[in-house]
Amino acid sequence: MRTYHKSRWYNTHVATKIQTKRILVVFSKFDFTHRQMLGGILRYARENCASAWTTQLELVGASRRRFSSLIDNGLEGIIAAVVNPADRRRYFKTGLPVVLYEPTMAKLDRIPRPANSVTFFNDHAAEGRTAAEYFIERGYRNFAYVGTTEPMAWSEARRTGYVSTLSKRGFRCRVFHNAKAKSNDGLSEEANRLLRWLSKLPLGTALFAVHDERAQQIASLANFAGISIPGHIAVLGVDDDELLCTTALPMLSSIPVNAAETGYRFAKAMDDLLHGRAHDPVVRTCHTRVVTRQSTDISIIADPFVARAVAYMRQHLAESIGGRQIAAVARCSLRTLQLRMLTALGRTPKDELAFLRRTEAVSLLANTSMGVSQIARACGFCGASHLGVHLKRHLGVKPLEIRAKSRSLSA
Repeated sequence: MRTYHKSRWYNTHVATKIQTKRILVVFSKFDFTHRQMLGGILRYARENCASAWTTQLELVGASRRRFSSLIDNGLEGIIAAVVNPADRRRYFKTGLPVVLYEPTMAKLDRIPRPANSVTFFNDHAAEGRTAAEYFIERGYRNFAYVGTTEPMAWSEARRTGYVSTLSKRGFRCRVFHNAKAKSNDGLSEEANRLLRWLSKLPLGTALFAVHDERAQQIASLANFAGISIPGHIAVLGVDDDELLCTTALPMLSSIPVNAAETGYRFAKAMDDLLHGRAHDPVVRTCHTRVVTRQSTDISIIADPFVARAVAYMRQHLAESIGGRQIAAVARCSLRTLQLRMLTALGRTPKDELAFLRRTEAVSLLANTSMGVSQIARACGFCGASHLGVHLKRHLGVKPLEIRAKSRSLSA
């Protein structure tokens, strides 16, 4: 396989006597998730179509090109991220097999779609719901949302999922409303407004940022202003961009979007269309897992007694510890700790310990190859059967079901 650059095209050719099919792939080279999707598309092509596809990557955008000329040159399929409705119409008018990635499901059902097309969209509202449930489970009672600098439908969908879930649980959410950014001595007007807004958030606010870039900006502004993370605000982003998340101070928690797997599915859908195999015309992707790092690592900060108790529990999950022992570390009576934890977290010390053990077990099942019995002991359960019963009762799933689902998402 040899790769060369010509104009703005990147062509991957495989020397073969089999007639190849030319597939145009159109994605942004500046978007993290798009780059991940490209990797998934190319992985499918290498594994399944190396001798049958010639993949052409247009990394700037094909909307300015004449599609008729592309067809005349033998193009036989298009995989593309849709930027606007005009692009979608252009793709459909080619009459070619088309796999499109839509930014949001808004009004998707009203769009007429050719029979030789597959449309993927991401349920961004589900990511907002996941963020809300994640924070509520960790005892937060104050919430905030920061979206994109310019209005975006997918940003609004994440906000709606987050705010509506909080509202159903009886919580309100502070939302940062954007204005046009103007330069102002190094910091844009928008960044200055955001900094002032962050400074006014109450202690112990759970802040959901629309993506990791926004979360990193918030972390930088908070460090500049002396706003503690996660002490004053806890920050959660979306994408799980490892470069951004692990170089931020503190490291950022994030919701992975499994973009490489989604790209793999794009290519599989194109392969199905080219061979006349049945495929769902519309496919929804949904992301509901959180990778926890330092920016959300403390359940609650406002009450020092609760903070000490939770920190001690986290450090001794594998041990047999009781309420009085935890209360002694928290420096209060057991009754006082019970009342304070009920107020701060809505859970007793016993229930909080069970929650922390359950959460850690799920994380180990999803992200490690440790055996179930080993995980059970590491999290304070008597054995694999005890862990299985506990997870089935509280989450409705068995340990191996959690591991299998995690592996299918990351494949």
